[in-house]
Amino acid sequence: MCKTGRLVVLAMCAALILILSTTTAYATIIYYFTKADFDAAVSTTLLEDFENIQQGVQMTSFVSHGVTYAGVDGGNVFVAPPYYYNFGAGVPNPINTAVLTANGPENFSVEFSTTPTAVGFDTYFNGLAPTTVQFFSTQGLLDTFVFDASLDNKGYLGVVSSDPITSFRWTNMEGGVLNTGIDNISVSYAVPVPEPSVMAFLGICVISLVGLRRWWKD
Repeated sequence: MCKTGRLVVLAMCAALILILSTTTAYATIIYYFTKADFDAAVSTTLLEDFENIQQGVQMTSFVSHGVTYAGVDGGNVFVAPPYYYNFGAGVPNPINTAVLTANGPENFSVEFSTTPTAVGFDTYFNGLAPTTVQFFSTQGLLDTFVFDASLDNKGYLGVVSSDPITSFRWTNMEGGVLNTGIDNISVSYAVPVPEPSVMAFLGICVISLVGLRRWWKD
């Protein structure tokens, strides 16, 4: 093939790579449901255990360690003290630890000033209604996870995201009867794993460039 023909092919390949690079990429979310599995997947540090937050007092919001905890749509936040009983039947009673909940239905947000790529926390359920957890990034809603209404115990939720997490929202509309809540938030600020579409694009670029280099020399 003449040099002009080769230049045309190179231009076409460059255009294809540009199209691939502008293809919409979606965040990758991985969930873990035990602390052991979460810790095996990512190295984290404890960010908040609520032990040193004012307990037993209804608040519209508060800030601790650069994180804002706030009621949503007129809700509130409430740190239940260790002697509190008003949780699901499968939750240790009393809870023996401070737990973030609300006075009434739980509908609160946790907003990070420094965005982690992994977040994990203890979960407390009431067995009365589904518990919804929404995770957000700078692009908006990342993903929504819904726990079954039948859960009335203490559990765990960990999430690793390819996009940094700016905040998450916890909602249970029967919290006014029995509480739900979270505790012991741990985070990681490690560089996220590239999304599958990005990894595929990089692979195509490398293969294309190597192939074109050999072809140009022939």
